[in-house]
Amino acid sequence: MLASEPIAPSAQGTSAARSPAPGALAVRCRDVSVRFFTERRSVTALKNLSLDVAEGEFLSLLGPSGCGKSTFLRVVADLIAPTSGSVQVLGASPDVARLRRDIGFVFQDAALLPWRTALQNVELPLEVARGRAQSSKPPRATPAELLELVGLKGSENAYPHELSGGMRQRVSIARALVTDPRILLMDEPFGALDEITRDRLNEELLRVWRELGMTVLFVTHSIYEAAFLAQRVLMLAANPGRVQEIIPVTLPAGRTLAVRETPEFVQLTARLRRVLEVC
Repeated sequence: MLASEPIAPSAQGTSAARSPAPGALAVRCRDVSVRFFTERRSVTALKNLSLDVAEGEFLSLLGPSGCGKSTFLRVVADLIAPTSGSVQVLGASPDVARLRRDIGFVFQDAALLPWRTALQNVELPLEVARGRAQSSKPPRATPAELLELVGLKGSENAYPHELSGGMRQRVSIARALVTDPRILLMDEPFGALDEITRDRLNEELLRVWRELGMTVLFVTHSIYEAAFLAQRVLMLAANPGRVQEIIPVTLPAGRTLAVRETPEFVQLTARLRRVLEVC
């Protein structure tokens, strides 16, 4: 199934420092399939996925375990090559986008280096990139500014063991943003956190997205999180992973957690749940 039109970023009120051209695509996939092979059998993780994601869009990916959500992110990030089909990221192949440092990735585990402070962990991608031909793009914000952006001003010199789980994920997000990516891939980044911390980070993520204007692809198992964050929700079915439905989110821009109490949010989550039951 192919969405007829991606939602323009302006529909959600993105106040981006980077303004995408009207109709510009961050990701374009056509008939993408991914198969994994073992000595005994092959597994189709994704089958014939076609999708357009607009620059500046926030897209949530929702579906049961094994439906290919994480696999899709890894294809976009050039961590996995598709078995068949075509993928373009910002008009180029995924490997070119990766080498241009156009992609940032946030995993469920913050994976901070324990012997480095929060600031030093954020600085790490810049250190790794030094001396590479592809590393000439100057960042728009310093590591210290990014820590302030994600709400960690004053914690620059703290080590990971001195930070809460939510604070460590904030450092992880700042680290992913330090190379000024145009696309931010997030694979269940808040899945291991308690509900209160998760809600707080959901609001913080929307604020950061509005301020920076990057494209976000966000994998989650939470119906409420997918509905609260996204402009569209990509529903994937399993065995094999495939597009079940793409559902637009028409909640107001600048939303806060209070939107979850509205009839519109209740109706949206009920619809997502009905689709999820048949995935």
